[in-house]
Amino acid sequence: YAGIVFATWAEDAPSLEAFLGDARWYLDTVFNRRDGGMQALGPMKWLEPVNWKTMVDNCSDNYHVPTTHLSSARVQTRYLGRPPLSHKDQFESPNKHVFVNGHSITFREAPDNTPRYVHGISKDTFPLFLAYHEATLPEVERRLGAFRARHVQLGNHSIFPNGVLGFRLALPRGPLQTEFWHFVLLEKGAPEALKRAIRIGSQANNGAAGLFEQDDVDNWRQVTAASKSRLGRRISQDLSMGLGHAGPHPEYPGVVSERYISENNQRLFYKRWEEFMNAESWAEIPIAPITARFEGTATIRG
Repeated sequence: YAGIVFATWAEDAPSLEAFLGDARWYLDTVFNRRDGGMQALGPMKWLEPVNWKTMVDNCSDNYHVPTTHLSSARVQTRYLGRPPLSHKDQFESPNKHVFVNGHSITFREAPDNTPRYVHGISKDTFPLFLAYHEATLPEVERRLGAFRARHVQLGNHSIFPNGVLGFRLALPRGPLQTEFWHFVLLEKGAPEALKRAIRIGSQANNGAAGLFEQDDVDNWRQVTAASKSRLGRRISQDLSMGLGHAGPHPEYPGVVSERYISENNQRLFYKRWEEFMNAESWAEIPIAPITARFEGTATIRG
């Protein structure tokens, strides 16, 4: 898909197009925007004493951000001009979650003429990102259609089972160890100054020494340690936030949450993982039909 290689040993597996399903409608807004495609830098690799599913769970957890990342966010507000974080803003955010075939996605409907948010945007680099957005918009509209090109912006996401935060792999080394592969993705045709800003911004936020990553890693380690305790084994995980407040949407494909602060994606992710663990073959695993309207010239091949 768009230069990313997927593989399986299962001869009875569905096509990649069916497996991605309507999730591709959203993923295209990052991975399939331009004719020239993407390039990957890295990967940076390291080991963490945590279970791989914790990272995937984290991709849809937006209520931890103002607490876990408060110090990092304040640094970015002060030096990069980023807006301050608060729980009030998170709960009132119009952003949404989507779930399709195991893939967990967050997105926002952006105002017109808004550059796609990536690490590296700051008060100093914003004019560079805005100029690039305006220069490439006709091409992106041709490939994705006007609505996706102008308004749909992908946030945190995971490609089932273990591709997280576009683009990283959480590779299980056992139940209590995960090997991380962290890439930085760039559009090949982007100016070098913009590529440099994204690379530096990504390294500053994510990766083994990233400001936000260090916050998350501490959470993941503590969650893993607590899960091994006697009490942790007796008490079930509570994922009831937003229960009953997600379903079909008139504009957006997939199972869409009514609000940004929800555990709908986490609930459905663990349900999907359970389906795979219990299935004897692909025939027992449900695949949602493709219902999205893919405007533009972009295809699954690029």
